[in-house]
Amino acid sequence: MAFKWTAVSTSLRRIKRKLRAPFEGKENPFGHLGSVDDVAAWLKTFLESDKPFGDLGDKDVLVPWPEQDDDQLGHGGWVAYSRRQLCHITAKSFFGAKTPGYNSGLRRLMKMCPRKGDFRKAFASLLAACSADPTLANGGQGPILLTAKANVAPSVQEVKDKATAESVQMSSAGLRVCDYDTGAGPLENVDPVPAEGCQPRPYDAPGVDFMIGGLKGQATQDISASWFGGYLFDAGACGLGGGQDERLSVYFPEVTVLAYFLSQSHPFPQLRQPAWFLGARNFFKTLDGTARFDSSMELVDVPLDNDLVEVPLAGATYKISSSRPFVVFMSESQAFFEESMVNLHLARRNRLPAQRDMGTGKWSFEKQVRAWYRSMALTSYDEDVQPALTSLVSSLGAGPWLAGLWWGDSQLGFLSVWLGQALAATTWNAPLPLDYYVYSDFTENPGNQCYVLPGAACEECIRRCADPDPPKSAYWMPDNAYFQWRPCVPDKSVCGAKGISDIVAAYGSGSVMDLWQAIESKVKDGPISSNVFDILLS
Repeated sequence: MAFKWTAVSTSLRRIKRKLRAPFEGKENPFGHLGSVDDVAAWLKTFLESDKPFGDLGDKDVLVPWPEQDDDQLGHGGWVAYSRRQLCHITAKSFFGAKTPGYNSGLRRLMKMCPRKGDFRKAFASLLAACSADPTLANGGQGPILLTAKANVAPSVQEVKDKATAESVQMSSAGLRVCDYDTGAGPLENVDPVPAEGCQPRPYDAPGVDFMIGGLKGQATQDISASWFGGYLFDAGACGLGGGQDERLSVYFPEVTVLAYFLSQSHPFPQLRQPAWFLGARNFFKTLDGTARFDSSMELVDVPLDNDLVEVPLAGATYKISSSRPFVVFMSESQAFFEESMVNLHLARRNRLPAQRDMGTGKWSFEKQVRAWYRSMALTSYDEDVQPALTSLVSSLGAGPWLAGLWWGDSQLGFLSVWLGQALAATTWNAPLPLDYYVYSDFTENPGNQCYVLPGAACEECIRRCADPDPPKSAYWMPDNAYFQWRPCVPDKSVCGAKGISDIVAAYGSGSVMDLWQAIESKVKDGPISSNVFDILLS
């Protein structure tokens, strides 16, 4: 459906003031992309005369219609916008234009954050990139950006039937592991993530992980809520903070523009998950999984036309940025227990009985395997977009899914990821390796992922998390989750005898159903005082 933008002032003075406001006096905020004066001059013309959607009569912009599943795409839906169209949507929204009849989340985010904050920095930087983009010269539409949502989730039985009928093997997951900052080093029995995508961080700077990026074709997995971008409207947040999801939404402004523009739901006008975003770019340096170094928001050398490739889409061929495929999905475990101090301290130590639900309930282990499978299976997405996905995505980078701010057991989190990926990878036309990153202090639930390592390696990981403690800017947790007002999990006594290497040695050459059945049967009756890996291998 087409909508009309309301008029906004396009005086150069106002445009410059709006562009400068988030940077609070910084002399040259856009670096190589151009001066504020140059960007403002381009934007004045762009705002006044550009019509990237063509002749829509008295209307200006197209929105997928009608609303389904609390956003404009619904289950299995997809949409492609050109980069010029996305720049147009961003510019109009940034300077205050509305679309009467469609109150998008993007409009509401701009209204909540009208002048300052990290989101305004990110959107202003995106507009600077638009002004410098050679693919937009002379009215060019530039490459496309594609957003695609998954179909309705299959039943757990359907997932198990697939595993059984096809005798899916655990080796299908293509598991590779990166020790980012735990000190454990390469793990026995497990292939490492290639060096381009795994460089352990030094003491005072980020290394290379799936959030920094570096491995060509590796998708970034965003641990979301039911929608992308977290609870920004609840918190009134205009900048960095919260969990991984909220931080990535600042660093990938094109993803945020699309996710918020494609929903007008209340009270969370954000695209629902699972969803892929193709053609979006990371705009800033230093956001790794620890978030220790993200606050500077220094521009990267934003790719404009040197990362473009041609991909098939709906029977035609289009150019698209290949730098950072981006996939958003959650575990099915939000709010599975009352977050009292007692419960949170147990959960952060993998000792809460509710974490080990091996039944068929809403938050049970089987639902987590299904969630990963549904989100990553190529067949979950419309046939028209599948060729674009297979052209751009060659591996998947992920961290402690399930065991972040939803407080799942980190060992069961790894197992659900590994099982789900083994099943999902068989739906792709080529291998799709799972690149699993282990952190001493991931930005969500710091220290808890250490428990996937055995014995002394686990203890060293826990020590590193608190040496020094992550800065307050690097994480968010409810007050009840702290241990004596410190963020890292401190309990080394929970470190078990077995780790990822042992599990892979025992089950890596077997079938998905062998491991799945072993988990459900053994963990169900295992003592909560023992770790899941130890129970499986006892």
